[in-house]
Amino acid sequence: MFLAGGLMAGEAGAKMDWLQKGKDLLKGGSTTAAPTVGSLTNSEIGSGLKEALRVGTETVVGKLGRTDGFNADPKVRIPLPKSLETVNNVLRKAGMSSLLDDLQLKLNRAAEEATPKAKDLFWKSIEEMTLEDVNGIYKGPDDAATRYFQKKMTPELSGEMRPIVDNSLSQVGAIQAYEKV
Repeated sequence: MFLAGGLMAGEAGAKMDWLQKGKDLLKGGSTTAAPTVGSLTNSEIGSGLKEALRVGTETVVGKLGRTDGFNADPKVRIPLPKSLETVNNVLRKAGMSSLLDDLQLKLNRAAEEATPKAKDLFWKSIEEMTLEDVNGIYKGPDDAATRYFQKKMTPELSGEMRPIVDNSLSQVGAIQAYEKV
């Protein structure tokens, strides 16, 4: 499970508005009451971006790391594994999809439980950001921060989160629900 897409994509939009203003400055646009690019040092730009990413991470972890954080949001809800789609369609038509509905709920509950534990990994990645990384995010596409986190964090996030997710899946009964199917 990789959370960066959910953590840094659309979920922090409102809190990241001033990040967009910073990107506009670097690309030659203007914002009200903001200093010009020429008056900002690389250190200030880097600090601003890092703070925006910290705020975004905190906001998204707070939203997703609670009951129904994943499950109630269709943009980030974790679907059933593709291998179960056909079975789910057949069971749903027969009015017997409750086992798979329960499994999907439990998968999302596991993600909701694991999400807060990922925050420190994101913050570490933010602290290790270089000036080159900062410029790549500022001048890059809308998903540049997500790409940065994927590049820098996938192995560590997967390694750190796997035991947490496995334990969460076991605690919420997702493994038992899957075995019933």
